[in-house]
Amino acid sequence: MPIPELEKSIIKGVIQKDKVVIDGIELDGTWNSFMIERTQTGYDPSVWDEIANTLEGVTISACWQCGTCTSGCTMREYDPKYGPRRFIDLARKGDKQGLIELQNSIWRCVSCQKCTHRCPKGVLVEEVVHAIHNYLLRHGLVSTDPGTVFDELFFETVMNNGGRISELMLGAASVKKGMVKMGLKDLITMTGPLLRSGLFKELMKPSKVKNWEKIREVIEEAMKEEVRPE
Repeated sequence: MPIPELEKSIIKGVIQKDKVVIDGIELDGTWNSFMIERTQTGYDPSVWDEIANTLEGVTISACWQCGTCTSGCTMREYDPKYGPRRFIDLARKGDKQGLIELQNSIWRCVSCQKCTHRCPKGVLVEEVVHAIHNYLLRHGLVSTDPGTVFDELFFETVMNNGGRISELMLGAASVKKGMVKMGLKDLITMTGPLLRSGLFKELMKPSKVKNWEKIREVIEEAMKEEVRPE
């Protein structure tokens, strides 16, 4: 399995000589390459422990770094720096700085579940990556990303509209947050078809799902405290 371009930079400080003689034997080819001795510091083992103690991150310890998740990741076509194997490696080492440097990539998971389906060790990769990202957000190590902002807007829209999503309200909230640019021409273009469809009222105020008040109480109670595995 080829090493992703992103991870080739992990091997730093390589010395390569044209001719090397050891104990009277001349070495050539790849045997001429040596890594400079170095010591890495600043790792925080509590990072691994905290992530492993969340419901999403509980399977992080089963990862054996084979790279199957990264090699088949959908997102890598769009963001070469996105690598689930790398995220897990940095989290288990407790390399906070390494994770911070990848903050513009780690939130981009599209939850296609390809990595989770292919993992030979049963790691719930998609969930673990989200757990790592949530750790960074929880400790204020990275700024709030567009994905998190949209998730919050989506959840808020559902909770405020009787358990249903209102595309119109969600779109308006996205515009207000600056995530979507929309001018007067765009509004006019959208309004005409909406009025003719007869769905304008439903989009503005969707009907509540059955037993919504009870469901809402359950959701609100669940949001008060993060569930942790036994």
